[in-house]
This record gives sequence, structure tokens and C-alpha cells, in this order.
Amino acid sequence: MINSGQQTSKMTREPGAAPLVLERYRLMERIGRGGFSTVYRADDLKMGRQVAVKVIQRSEELSGRAGREARAAAKLSNPHIVTVFELAEDEQNVYLVSELVEGTTLARCIAEASLVDRDAIKISLQVLEALGHAHGRGVIHRDIKPDNIMLAGGRDVQAKVMDFGIAQLENTQRLTRQGDVIGTLAYMSPEQADGRPVDGATDVYSTALTLYECLAGFNPFKGEGAAETIARINAGALPLLQLRPDLPESLSGLIDEAMEPDPSLRLGLRSFAAGLAEHLPAGAAEQKTALLRRARRRGPGLPQVLADRLGFLAPRVANAALAALVAWAAAESSAYYPLSWRLPLVLGASLAVGLLPRLGLAALAVMALLPVAAFSMALGAFLAGAVAAYYFVFGLAWPRVALLPALAAGLGALGLGLVYPAVAGSLGRLRRGLVLALAGGAVFTALQLFSNSANIDFLGIPNTFALSGKLAGSHNPVFVLRELARPLRDQPVLAAQPVIWMAAALPAALMIRRRRLWVDLAGLALSDGLLTTGYLALPQLFKDYRLPSLFFMKTLLICAIIQVVLILLSPRTKLPAASPHELA
Repeated sequence: MINSGQQTSKMTREPGAAPLVLERYRLMERIGRGGFSTVYRADDLKMGRQVAVKVIQRSEELSGRAGREARAAAKLSNPHIVTVFELAEDEQNVYLVSELVEGTTLARCIAEASLVDRDAIKISLQVLEALGHAHGRGVIHRDIKPDNIMLAGGRDVQAKVMDFGIAQLENTQRLTRQGDVIGTLAYMSPEQADGRPVDGATDVYSTALTLYECLAGFNPFKGEGAAETIARINAGALPLLQLRPDLPESLSGLIDEAMEPDPSLRLGLRSFAAGLAEHLPAGAAEQKTALLRRARRRGPGLPQVLADRLGFLAPRVANAALAALVAWAAAESSAYYPLSWRLPLVLGASLAVGLLPRLGLAALAVMALLPVAAFSMALGAFLAGAVAAYYFVFGLAWPRVALLPALAAGLGALGLGLVYPAVAGSLGRLRRGLVLALAGGAVFTALQLFSNSANIDFLGIPNTFALSGKLAGSHNPVFVLRELARPLRDQPVLAAQPVIWMAAALPAALMIRRRRLWVDLAGLALSDGLLTTGYLALPQLFKDYRLPSLFFMKTLLICAIIQVVLILLSPRTKLPAASPHELA
């Protein structure tokens, strides 16, 4: 029975008696408590049974997607999902009445090191079965973690997933704020931690991470604060095989694929379940996670401690530095801003983007576009439209890498632009990396056209277009559009360069993970190989074009050396410090 209407006086109390909820559930004792809810053991006076009643605090009406998903979750029926009997609300609270599961949580079993490998795999399969049932009905859990998995008593392990739909229900007041996240941070997928939209892939990630914790004995991402935890999530987990070399390599690889940071590359739910099912017989050994055969070692040294504490600052500092580069270029390229304003503008833009990436990016865009609009109103309008589209499609979703194309311009000014495609791929991963590489190539080519350089770098095309002089003071959008299109019409090879950069970013996006050095170097070699192939193929694609091959190959060699040095200097994923119960 799902009671979706609003009732009054849901909780009453007779003198000397426990409170009565929904006129039929007598609250007996508190058995759990969270940030937004309290769970009680209760007597169902109508059916003569004991149930669990979760009382959820509310700040607004139970409506919209949170309410719809909670009600949809209340209709789920699967042996591995805690059955919900009733969902109701009043002016103060939301009440979720469900079956009372006698047993313990998976979190407690992990803490007590009382779980064997075979049972861990079996529990994960049962959780995936529950998730498959829910996903098929449009319900995403969003908060899979050991605390939300109950293990019912009995000879055979029986997992029951709790709180389907509650992750949204308990956080209704947060859903309208851009960038806010829900769930428990240490178990969130990267896209969930970034505040991006999520789908069933986020539940697969959290389930794989829960199994990782069962087999390794600890959560690899849990830090002492939110910033440190997010930094560890972004860095990725150490492959399970390095912690448990006794496990089958295929099992470790399966879990690694299900924990892939990029959801578009992540293993699907059915494939993950099928792979785990194949390993279930191999998990028959009764080895407990408390007996992990790892040598007792010293705790992390001061450099590692500092890296863990301050590592989360790296992307913010890098983003702030790129913002400073863009602001400086905008301030120095024209006389629009008085000289006394320039340093404060650069510092202010850098600070704004570093602290508030989304708002900072919008402010930086306005600051950079004003001199362009003063130079040519029509050109400023075209660029404003392009920047706005990029901001709303890409910048709002991934604000901490949105400025990376500015790095292409900076490297291009140093004659090292060919370093950029592999960097964009490795930092952005698949979809982001390809977009960043394409955008970087476009920005680099456009700035070359507007510069006073004699040739377009790497392509060797004479820069005879004189766009800056022709567009100065122009208010005619048709004229500006025609002049912007003329270089692409006369030299279509210009449009090929960003595409080549995007293709070259693909191997780096797929392979460079800073886990195994040889894999990273192989990804870099493939990336530079595609870059070389793309440029050398241009004369075959464009009959009147001749590539300055010797100059290109010399530049590429220098850039490849720089890329290798960057990979060698980049930190590898470290082995987390052992938790107390891991040491035998």
C-alpha cells in the first residue's frame, strides 16, 4: 500500500505509551539515525508484525523527481531489496515503512573482518540483481555502500539493499542547487562527486567499490576530509591485484573496469554480474580479509602525508593559473583596460576561478570579451555566442578543466603546441579529452590567424589573411562572418588540424592513468603516432598543400621528449595506508 496523499496528525502519543505513527505503527526503539532521518523498530498494530519506520525530516513538499522516485522505489519487489510497505507524509516528516531485517550490515562485517571472499562476491551478485530490477523500473539508488546493505541471519548469506529512492528523498532541498552532490562521498562515482547527472552506471561503480573494500579490507578513497576524499577519487584506486596478489588477475581486472572513472567506458551492470558469476566458484577459499598477506610497513612519510592533504589543491591551482593566463592575454592585447587595472584583474580572475570555478569562468569570459567587443562589435558578438555555448555545454559540467584549451595557446606561443593533444586526453579522459583536444586545436589555430606571425605553426601556411586589420572597428556581422570563413575556404587544411589533435588525444584518454608506467608510455606513443600520421596524410588529402615535414618532425621530437618527462614526473597511484584490521 502506497499512501501518497498528505495526512495530518500522523504521530500521536497516548499517556505513558510509545508514539503512534499513521494510526497503526507503534514506535518502540530507535535502531538507526542519519543526517536527515531516524529509523525505529515499530509494531504494526493492524497486521500484528514488527516493521522498520524511517522518519525523514523535510523542508519542502514531497513532489517532483524526488517524490516520484521514492514512490517508484516503494513499488520495487525483489528478494534482495528491503520491501517497502507504505510511504506517507505530513507537514513535518516523511514516513517510510518497510520490512524489518534481522541481521547486520555489510559495513560491520568488513570492520570485524568476518567476511570471506566467496561471500563478498555472492553479496555483490545479489546487490547487482537488486539494482538490475530497480534500473529496469527507472529507479537509481545513488547511495550504494556497505552501510546500506543488510545481511540477513541464516546459514547462507542473503543481502538486502536498503534505502532505494531515499538518496533523493532525504536530499530534496539540495536537488535544485547546481553542483551539489548526494550520497556518501567516499563511495560516490567521479561524476556524482562532480555534481553531474548520473544514471545506472553510478550504482555499478559504487557496487564495485564496495566489493573492492570487502576484498581489500578498506575503502581506498576515504580521507580525513571531503577535499582529501575527492582528491583520492580523482586520482583513482590502486589495482586490487597489487593489494591481493592471491586473487585471480581476471577478478581484479573486472573490478577495475567496473570502477572506471569515465562512465562511458565503465563496465555495464550485466557484464559485471556475468563476470563475477564466473569467479564465484574460485572464491571458495575461506580466506578472511583480516588475514591479508601484506608485510607490516611503516606509515606514510611526510611527503606522502602532505600530498594527501594538499593534493586536492592541484586542479584548483592549475585552473587559477590558466585563468591568470587568459586574463593577462586579454588585458595586454589591447588598451581597453587602464594599466593600473591589469594586475588586479589578473589576480581577481585567477582567485575567482580557483575558488568558485563556475562563477569565475563566467566572470573571466566577460572580462576577456569586452576588449574584443571594443575592437569589433560584430566579432565580439560571434565570440560571445561561441563562448556561451561552450560554457553551458561544457564549462558548467566540467569547470575545472574547461580552461585547458588556453594551455594550447600558451604552448603554441612557445612553439610546443604538439604537447597539448596527449595532455588533453590524459587529463580529460574520453569524452572530455576529445572535446578539450578539439577546442584546443581550434583556439590554437584561431590565435595563429589573428597573430602577426608569418606562418601558421606546424602547417607552414603563410599567414596572409590579415584578419586583425580587416575586422578592426567592424559592426557588420555579414562582413565579419565572411572574413572569418575565408581562411577555411582558401586553406581547408586549417580545419583539419583540430580534428587531428582530437584523434591524437584518444589513445592518451584511454590508456594514460598514472598507474602502470609502461601503459602510460604506450598510450603516449600511440597518441604521437596518430598525430604524426594525421599531419603526414594532409598532402594526400589536400592536393595543393605541402607539409614542412622536417620542421614538423623536429618539433614533434622535442614535444615527445617533454611529454615523456611529464609522465615520468607525474605521481603514480600510491598504496594507501593499511587500516588496523588489515595487519595480521
